[in-house]
Amino acid sequence: MGRCLVEALATGFLSFAISRISHSNHNDFEQAIAIGLTLALLIHLCGRFSGAHFNPLVSFMLNGQRFGRGAWSSRLFWQETMGYSVAQCVGAVVGFRLDPPVETGVVFSNAAFAPELCFSVALLALILTWSREGRVCPFSQPLSGVVIGMGLSGLVVLGGLAECGVYNPAISLALMTEGAHGIPLLIMAQGLALGLLVLLMPAQEFHRNTSLPDSTSNEISSPS
Repeated sequence: MGRCLVEALATGFLSFAISRISHSNHNDFEQAIAIGLTLALLIHLCGRFSGAHFNPLVSFMLNGQRFGRGAWSSRLFWQETMGYSVAQCVGAVVGFRLDPPVETGVVFSNAAFAPELCFSVALLALILTWSREGRVCPFSQPLSGVVIGMGLSGLVVLGGLAECGVYNPAISLALMTEGAHGIPLLIMAQGLALGLLVLLMPAQEFHRNTSLPDSTSNEISSPS
């Protein structure tokens, strides 16, 4: 419950920051950099408490990696993953409600499906790579937040050019509560991206380890 609370608060802060940045006069590139830096800050702040997922896709992916091949039949896997996912969604919705975005009623067209899928795969692959890197080389752990945050910034810029760029079901749900249209299509693309990555994930990524995250957790990752 404590880790779920951290995930809810941090995801809410990230959503609030995204919404608040939309009120600024900065261009799309500057806004993407600000979002990436916010994510990097939250990863380093919360990583050792909850793993810093902030994204249901990341929770499914990293918990699946941690629990191994028996994840889908593990009650603990579903308890942790669903608990995190619900907390992230609640946090994202509350974060947007505290400071609603300037643009409401945003429409995501059918053309956004393919780029959302491709860019979501890229983001999840980056997170997975640095999760593994943190276990293999502890010296790389302090760089995780910066690398993932800047990776997200680049993908947000690319997503803006392709009229997509959410990559996070919790943020997607929050946008839908603010009147955005076409969100189910984006969530489908995000879920498919997770499925493709799990199918393509090397067998050695599924190591059997049912211990809970603790203060030495290397599962530092992102949402947006």
